[in-house]
Amino acid sequence: MWEQIRANKRRSAVLVITMALLLLGFGFVIGEASEPGAGLIGLIIAFVVWSVMALVSYYSGGNILLAFSGARKISREDNPRLYNVVEEMQIAAGLTKTPDVYIIDTMAPNAFATGRDPDHAAVAVTAGLLAKLNRDQLQGVIAHEIAHVRNRDILFMTLLSVMLGAIVLISEVFLRKLFFFGTGRRSRSSSGGNQLQIVMILVAIVFAILAPVLGQIIYFAASRRREYLADASAAVFTRYPEGLASALEIIAGGSSEPIP
Repeated sequence: MWEQIRANKRRSAVLVITMALLLLGFGFVIGEASEPGAGLIGLIIAFVVWSVMALVSYYSGGNILLAFSGARKISREDNPRLYNVVEEMQIAAGLTKTPDVYIIDTMAPNAFATGRDPDHAAVAVTAGLLAKLNRDQLQGVIAHEIAHVRNRDILFMTLLSVMLGAIVLISEVFLRKLFFFGTGRRSRSSSGGNQLQIVMILVAIVFAILAPVLGQIIYFAASRRREYLADASAAVFTRYPEGLASALEIIAGGSSEPIP
C-alpha cells in the first residue's frame, strides 16, 4: 500500500504537469490564432486565468462547496455517534486536528470531504446516509473520506479540476468569439502570414474541441486511482473492510431523491 501511495505521488506529478502543459499550450495556440505573434500573450492570459481560479479554490473552495450543498455544521451534542466516528478515524489516520463535521438535509445517501489540508478539512454526510448505515458502515465511509484528507487527494483533485475548468472556460470564450466576431485582425505582411494564421485558427478550433475532452480523461484517470487508494486506506484505519464494502452496496442502491 505504501508503495502504491508513492507511485500515486509520482503519477500525480506527471498528471499535473501534463494538464498544465495542455492549458498553457492551448493559450498559446489561441493567441496565435487571434493575431500572429500573440502566442505569448495568450499563454500569459491562460496562466492568469488558472492562477485566479486556483487561488479562489484553494482558499474558499471548501466553503463554497459546503454552502452550495446546503451543509450545516454540527457539534458533538447534535449527533454524538457521527462526531465520535469522525474523531476515531482522525486518530486512526494520524491527523492532528479533527475535521469539521457537516450534515446535509437530504435522504440521498452520500458523503464527501473537503479542505486544502488536514488543518482545514471538513467531512459532510447526508441525513440519508446516517439513517441507512449502521455504526460499522458509517465508520468505513468516514474512514474513506478521512483518507482523502490524509492523502492530500482533495488538494490534488482541486488543482486538476481548476485546470480543467480553465481549459473549458478559455475554449468556450474562443469558440464564441470566433462564432460571433470572426477571426479578428490578420497579418498584412504577406500572404504566407495569412496562410499561417488560417492554419493556427484551424489548429485552435481542433484544440478548443479536444482539449476539454483530454482534460476530462486525465481528471477521471486521476480520480479513479485516488478512490481505490482511499478504499485501501479506510480498510487500514478501521481494520474492518466489510464495513466500507457493505456501505458501498447500500450507497450504490441509491435513493429516489437525487444526490445534491
